Amino acid sequence: MKLIIGIVVLIIGVFLFLRMRGRRAPIDDAVKAESRDTARLKADFHAVSIRPGAFACKAARELEGERFLSGTAPRIPLPDCDASDCSCRFAHHDDRRAGDDRRSPFPPTIGLDAGSTGQDQRSDSDRRRKTRN
Repeated sequence: MKLIIGIVVLIIGVFLFLRMRGRRAPIDDAVKAESRDTARLKADFHAVSIRPGAFACKAARELEGERFLSGTAPRIPLPDCDASDCSCRFAHHDDRRAGDDRRSPFPPTIGLDAGSTGQDQRSDSDRRRKTRN
């Protein structure tokens, strides 16, 4: 009798284990929307730079390291390319900017300064981090 009870308990345990293993935790709608927005923003500012090949032309070497938004990047081979076999490629970047410097390129005297990259000036918590109802 104990053997039969043990087998039934074991079968129920295996069944519950397999059933729970197949379930996944539900993903919050806010998390889905945030990741969708992040993906859209990354696509909006996706950039490329030219990675010159081994025997690259002068035009490609002059543009090396310069980032272009994907939609505005020049075609390869470049119009001024004089290489017989162009081996230049694009390097892909999530953002057009290189580095963390987000200061305005305008001097503060003309009133277009976006502020410094220093301390956060908000008194309340970050509204983007609040959970959505």
